[in-house]
Amino acid sequence: MDFLSFAYPLYERFLVWQIARVPSNTPRHVAIILKETDLFDPKGMEKFISALSIFKKFRVELVSVYVDILKTDPSLKAEIASTLRCRLEESFSDLPEGTGYRIHGVDGEVNSTLPGKDFFVYVSLGFGGRNEITRAVLTILGKVKAGTVKPEEVNEKMLESHLLVNQEPEIMIRSGGQKLSDFLVWQSVYSELYFTDVNWEDVRRVDLLRVIRDFQKRQRRYGR
Repeated sequence: MDFLSFAYPLYERFLVWQIARVPSNTPRHVAIILKETDLFDPKGMEKFISALSIFKKFRVELVSVYVDILKTDPSLKAEIASTLRCRLEESFSDLPEGTGYRIHGVDGEVNSTLPGKDFFVYVSLGFGGRNEITRAVLTILGKVKAGTVKPEEVNEKMLESHLLVNQEPEIMIRSGGQKLSDFLVWQSVYSELYFTDVNWEDVRRVDLLRVIRDFQKRQRRYGR
């Protein structure tokens, strides 16, 4: 047995011990930014389902996922989103009982949903934050025009209530790069950011444990 094979399980147990010392300080809402290729790769999809199970085990209640579809042709983008939706629905059947999910397509429409009890996964297939805000504003303007909402009633809370995801992620994870994407633009203003050079298909359990442990060590300033 080489040194790494011996040390890796010990380090993993050490991280679990550190996390367990302050269980109340684990993130409740985690956001992940992926590329379409991450989920087309069977290994990448397997890593994704494994990551969700790990987060649930460590008391995460909501995981929001943005799948960045790089194709610009609308019909091709819609086709890719449809294929990914089918693969996700099939893979979600392997998640623990009580897990719910909602999958949104490239136009923000709900493609499929399943109610959950204590763990929920939100997936956006190429529908970004700027489009999300634009649609929310247009919806509110429509209500003002129809007379069901008064102009003076429009505020931040109303706008937030019209977003696809109402909760603010406590930490956003981006693998294989150092750039954020067009996801949860409004909600992530005060989110912690975690970048890793490890590509998604190579992400290990220990890498996800590091994310949680790193979050516990941070002192959140909420923009101050």
